[in-house]
Amino acid sequence: MKLLILSLLSGVFPCLYAVNNLRLPDMRSVGMGECGITQSFLFNPALISRESYKSLDINYFNRYGLKELGVINLSFSYPATFLPIGVNISSFGYDRYRESMFRIFLGKSLNEKWNIGISIQYSIIQTELTGEHPQYLSTDIGIIYSPVEKLLIGMLIMDLPSVAIKKEDIDTNYFMSYSIQIGFQWEVINSLLIVGNLETNKQTALTGCTGLEYQLYKQFYIRAGIKATPLLPTIGVGYRFSCFSVDVATVYHPVLGISTGIGLKYSF
Repeated sequence: MKLLILSLLSGVFPCLYAVNNLRLPDMRSVGMGECGITQSFLFNPALISRESYKSLDINYFNRYGLKELGVINLSFSYPATFLPIGVNISSFGYDRYRESMFRIFLGKSLNEKWNIGISIQYSIIQTELTGEHPQYLSTDIGIIYSPVEKLLIGMLIMDLPSVAIKKEDIDTNYFMSYSIQIGFQWEVINSLLIVGNLETNKQTALTGCTGLEYQLYKQFYIRAGIKATPLLPTIGVGYRFSCFSVDVATVYHPVLGISTGIGLKYSF
Protein backbone atom coordinates (compact mmCIF):
# COMPACT_ATOMS: atom_id res chain seq x y z
CA MET A 1 0.00 0.00 0.00
CA LYS A 2 2.77 2.45 0.91
CA LEU A 3 4.59 1.70 -2.36
CA LEU A 4 1.37 2.37 -4.27
CA ILE A 5 0.86 5.66 -2.44
CA LEU A 6 4.46 6.65 -3.09
CA SER A 7 4.08 5.91 -6.80
CA LEU A 8 0.89 7.95 -6.96
CA LEU A 9 2.46 10.91 -5.18
CA SER A 10 5.57 10.84 -7.36
CA GLY A 11 3.64 11.40 -10.58
CA VAL A 12 2.94 7.95 -12.01
CA PHE A 13 -0.67 9.17 -12.19
CA PRO A 14 -0.49 12.91 -13.02
CA CYS A 15 -4.15 13.45 -12.09
CA LEU A 16 -3.05 13.94 -8.49
CA TYR A 17 -1.43 17.18 -9.50
CA ALA A 18 -4.79 18.86 -10.00
CA VAL A 19 -4.43 19.71 -6.29
CA ASN A 20 -1.57 21.61 -4.71
CA ASN A 21 -1.04 19.56 -1.58
CA LEU A 22 0.63 22.38 0.37
CA ARG A 23 -1.89 25.15 -0.32
CA LEU A 24 -4.03 24.59 2.74
CA PRO A 25 -6.03 27.53 4.12
CA ASP A 26 -7.19 27.55 7.73
CA MET A 27 -9.99 25.18 8.72
CA ARG A 28 -12.47 28.04 8.96
CA SER A 29 -12.04 28.63 5.22
CA VAL A 30 -12.14 24.89 4.42
CA GLY A 31 -15.54 24.61 6.11
CA MET A 32 -16.84 27.37 3.81
CA GLY A 33 -15.91 25.64 0.55
CA GLU A 34 -12.21 26.52 0.81
CA CYS A 35 -13.00 30.17 0.04
CA GLY A 36 -9.79 31.68 1.37
CA ILE A 37 -9.30 34.86 -0.67
CA THR A 38 -11.00 37.10 1.89
CA GLN A 39 -10.61 34.78 4.89
CA SER A 40 -7.02 33.64 5.35
CA PHE A 41 -3.64 35.32 4.81
CA LEU A 42 -2.37 31.82 3.93
CA PHE A 43 -4.20 32.35 0.63
CA ASN A 44 -4.19 36.14 0.29
CA PRO A 45 -1.14 37.87 1.82
CA ALA A 46 -2.93 41.25 1.78
CA LEU A 47 -5.06 40.03 4.69
CA ILE A 48 -2.10 40.07 7.06
CA SER A 49 -2.28 43.86 7.08
CA ARG A 50 -5.84 43.59 8.43
CA GLU A 51 -4.85 41.47 11.44
CA SER A 52 -5.42 43.15 14.81
CA TYR A 53 -3.44 40.79 17.06
CA LYS A 54 -0.40 38.59 16.91
CA SER A 55 -1.45 35.00 16.30
CA LEU A 56 -0.12 31.47 16.23
CA ASP A 57 -2.01 28.94 14.08
CA ILE A 58 -1.68 25.21 13.55
CA ASN A 59 -3.85 23.28 11.07
CA TYR A 60 -3.95 19.59 10.18
CA PHE A 61 -5.89 18.16 7.24
CA ASN A 62 -6.16 14.46 6.38
CA ARG A 63 -7.33 13.44 2.91
CA TYR A 64 -9.54 10.37 2.58
CA GLY A 65 -8.46 8.86 5.91
CA LEU A 66 -4.89 8.09 4.73
CA LYS A 67 -2.20 9.40 7.07
CA GLU A 68 0.25 9.43 4.12
CA LEU A 69 -1.94 12.14 2.53
CA GLY A 70 -1.97 14.39 5.60
CA VAL A 71 -0.80 18.00 5.53
CA ILE A 72 0.12 20.13 8.53
CA ASN A 73 0.99 23.81 8.64
CA LEU A 74 2.18 26.19 11.33
CA SER A 75 1.85 29.95 10.98
CA PHE A 76 2.78 33.06 12.94
CA SER A 77 1.64 36.59 12.19
CA TYR A 78 2.92 39.85 13.65
CA PRO A 79 0.84 42.90 12.64
CA ALA A 80 3.53 45.53 13.12
CA THR A 81 2.36 49.07 12.52
CA PHE A 82 4.79 49.85 9.71
CA LEU A 83 4.96 46.48 7.93
CA PRO A 84 2.89 43.49 9.09
CA ILE A 85 4.76 40.21 8.60
CA GLY A 86 4.00 36.50 8.84
CA VAL A 87 5.70 33.14 8.33
CA ASN A 88 4.37 29.70 7.52
CA ILE A 89 5.75 26.16 7.30
CA SER A 90 3.73 23.43 5.56
CA SER A 91 4.49 19.74 5.20
CA PHE A 92 2.67 17.04 3.20
CA GLY A 93 3.29 13.30 2.95
CA TYR A 94 5.30 10.87 5.05
CA ASP A 95 8.89 9.72 5.55
CA ARG A 96 9.37 8.24 2.04
CA TYR A 97 7.72 11.11 0.18
CA ARG A 98 7.47 14.62 1.53
CA GLU A 99 6.62 18.03 0.10
CA SER A 100 7.60 21.06 2.17
CA MET A 101 6.95 24.77 1.77
CA PHE A 102 8.44 27.73 3.64
CA ARG A 103 6.69 31.09 3.22
CA ILE A 104 7.06 34.70 4.32
CA PHE A 105 4.22 37.23 4.10
CA LEU A 106 4.42 41.02 3.93
CA GLY A 107 1.42 43.34 3.87
CA LYS A 108 0.61 47.03 3.84
CA SER A 109 -2.55 49.05 4.45
CA LEU A 110 -2.70 51.87 1.89
CA ASN A 111 -5.81 53.49 3.38
CA GLU A 112 -9.13 52.50 4.93
CA LYS A 113 -10.26 50.76 1.73
CA TRP A 114 -7.14 49.21 0.17
CA ASN A 115 -4.65 46.62 1.42
CA ILE A 116 -1.88 44.93 -0.55
CA GLY A 117 0.42 42.03 0.24
CA ILE A 118 3.06 39.72 -1.14
CA SER A 119 4.30 36.28 -0.15
CA ILE A 120 7.39 34.39 -1.23
CA GLN A 121 7.39 30.59 -1.24
CA TYR A 122 10.26 28.10 -1.24
CA SER A 123 9.12 24.54 -2.03
CA ILE A 124 11.01 21.25 -2.05
CA ILE A 125 10.14 17.60 -2.72
CA GLN A 126 12.04 14.79 -1.00
CA THR A 127 11.35 11.24 -2.20
CA GLU A 128 13.08 7.88 -1.85
CA LEU A 129 11.58 6.61 -5.09
CA THR A 130 13.91 8.63 -7.32
CA GLY A 131 16.38 10.23 -4.93
CA GLU A 132 15.69 13.61 -6.56
CA HIS A 133 14.93 16.83 -4.68
CA PRO A 134 13.40 19.46 -6.99
CA GLN A 135 13.15 22.96 -5.51
CA TYR A 136 11.12 26.01 -6.52
CA LEU A 137 10.63 29.68 -5.71
CA SER A 138 7.34 31.44 -6.35
CA THR A 139 5.51 34.66 -5.52
CA ASP A 140 1.91 35.55 -4.65
CA ILE A 141 0.46 39.06 -4.93
CA GLY A 142 -2.80 39.90 -3.18
CA ILE A 143 -5.17 42.87 -2.92
CA ILE A 144 -8.09 43.55 -0.56
CA TYR A 145 -10.64 46.27 -1.30
CA SER A 146 -13.49 47.33 0.99
CA PRO A 147 -15.90 49.52 -1.00
CA VAL A 148 -18.47 49.70 1.81
CA GLU A 149 -18.72 48.54 5.39
CA LYS A 150 -19.08 44.76 5.84
CA LEU A 151 -18.07 44.00 2.22
CA LEU A 152 -14.60 42.83 1.16
CA ILE A 153 -13.37 42.08 -2.34
CA GLY A 154 -10.14 40.14 -2.75
CA MET A 155 -7.86 39.59 -5.75
CA LEU A 156 -4.93 37.19 -5.94
CA ILE A 157 -2.22 36.18 -8.41
CA MET A 158 -0.77 32.91 -7.12
CA ASP A 159 2.59 31.33 -8.07
CA LEU A 160 3.39 33.90 -10.72
CA PRO A 161 6.25 34.12 -11.33
CA SER A 162 7.50 30.64 -10.39
CA VAL A 163 11.05 29.46 -11.10
CA ALA A 164 12.91 26.21 -10.59
CA ILE A 165 16.05 26.37 -8.44
CA LYS A 166 16.84 22.71 -8.92
CA LYS A 167 14.63 20.93 -11.45
CA GLU A 168 14.69 17.14 -11.74
CA ASP A 169 12.96 14.61 -13.97
CA ILE A 170 10.13 14.02 -11.49
CA ASP A 171 6.80 15.41 -12.72
CA THR A 172 5.91 18.43 -10.56
CA ASN A 173 3.89 20.56 -12.95
CA TYR A 174 1.66 22.06 -10.29
CA PHE A 175 4.65 23.74 -8.64
CA MET A 176 5.14 25.64 -11.91
CA SER A 177 1.45 26.42 -12.35
CA TYR A 178 -0.35 29.69 -11.72
CA SER A 179 -3.75 30.81 -10.45
CA ILE A 180 -5.68 34.07 -10.75
CA GLN A 181 -8.56 34.46 -8.30
CA ILE A 182 -11.15 36.98 -7.22
CA GLY A 183 -13.46 36.63 -4.23
CA PHE A 184 -15.81 38.44 -1.91
CA GLN A 185 -17.00 38.42 1.69
CA TRP A 186 -20.34 39.95 2.62
CA GLU A 187 -21.61 40.17 6.19
CA VAL A 188 -25.31 40.19 5.38
CA ILE A 189 -26.36 40.51 9.01
CA ASN A 190 -24.33 40.38 12.20
CA SER A 191 -24.64 36.59 12.45
CA LEU A 192 -24.46 35.58 8.75
CA LEU A 193 -21.42 35.75 6.46
CA ILE A 194 -21.47 34.80 2.75
CA VAL A 195 -18.27 34.21 0.77
CA GLY A 196 -17.39 33.22 -2.80
CA ASN A 197 -14.38 32.76 -5.11
CA LEU A 198 -13.81 32.48 -8.85
CA GLU A 199 -10.53 31.07 -10.18
CA THR A 200 -8.74 30.45 -13.44
CA ASN A 201 -5.53 28.42 -13.58
CA LYS A 202 -3.30 26.39 -15.87
CA GLN A 203 -5.49 23.29 -15.58
CA THR A 204 -9.00 24.82 -15.49
CA ALA A 205 -10.45 27.71 -17.46
CA LEU A 206 -12.90 28.66 -14.71
CA THR A 207 -13.83 27.15 -11.37
CA GLY A 208 -15.06 28.47 -8.07
CA CYS A 209 -16.50 27.93 -4.62
CA THR A 210 -19.02 29.47 -2.30
CA GLY A 211 -19.89 29.15 1.37
CA LEU A 212 -21.47 30.70 4.42
CA GLU A 213 -20.93 31.00 8.15
CA TYR A 214 -23.70 31.44 10.70
CA GLN A 215 -23.15 32.40 14.32
CA LEU A 216 -25.52 30.02 16.08
CA TYR A 217 -24.57 31.12 19.59
CA LYS A 218 -22.30 33.81 20.97
CA GLN A 219 -19.10 31.77 20.54
CA PHE A 220 -20.25 28.90 18.30
CA TYR A 221 -20.29 28.96 14.48
CA ILE A 222 -21.58 26.57 11.84
CA ARG A 223 -20.34 26.60 8.24
CA ALA A 224 -21.15 25.03 4.88
CA GLY A 225 -19.93 25.42 1.34
CA ILE A 226 -19.34 23.81 -2.00
CA LYS A 227 -16.33 23.70 -4.30
CA ALA A 228 -16.51 23.08 -8.05
CA THR A 229 -14.35 20.94 -10.39
CA PRO A 230 -15.07 18.41 -9.00
CA LEU A 231 -18.17 19.20 -6.96
CA LEU A 232 -17.12 18.91 -3.31
CA PRO A 233 -19.51 19.86 -0.47
CA THR A 234 -17.97 21.03 2.82
CA ILE A 235 -19.19 21.56 6.37
CA GLY A 236 -17.52 22.91 9.49
CA VAL A 237 -17.94 24.24 13.00
CA GLY A 238 -15.97 26.71 15.10
CA TYR A 239 -15.77 27.64 18.76
CA ARG A 240 -14.18 30.74 20.28
CA PHE A 241 -13.14 30.98 23.91
CA SER A 242 -10.86 33.58 25.47
CA CYS A 243 -7.82 33.97 23.16
CA PHE A 244 -8.32 30.59 21.47
CA SER A 245 -10.25 29.43 18.41
CA VAL A 246 -10.92 25.81 17.44
CA ASP A 247 -12.20 24.98 13.94
CA VAL A 248 -13.16 21.61 12.46
CA ALA A 249 -13.97 21.00 8.78
CA THR A 250 -15.01 18.10 6.54
CA VAL A 251 -14.84 17.81 2.74
CA TYR A 252 -16.75 15.08 0.89
CA HIS A 253 -15.51 13.60 -2.40
CA PRO A 254 -18.17 11.48 -4.20
CA VAL A 255 -15.59 8.81 -5.18
CA LEU A 256 -12.70 9.02 -2.72
CA GLY A 257 -14.69 9.72 0.43
CA ILE A 258 -14.30 12.08 3.38
CA SER A 259 -11.39 14.37 4.28
CA THR A 260 -11.26 16.00 7.71
CA GLY A 261 -9.23 18.72 9.37
CA ILE A 262 -8.80 20.60 12.62
CA GLY A 263 -7.24 23.98 13.40
CA LEU A 264 -6.22 25.79 16.56
CA LYS A 265 -5.47 29.51 16.75
CA TYR A 266 -4.09 31.54 19.63
CA SER A 267 -4.30 35.35 19.45
CA PHE A 268 -2.39 37.63 21.79
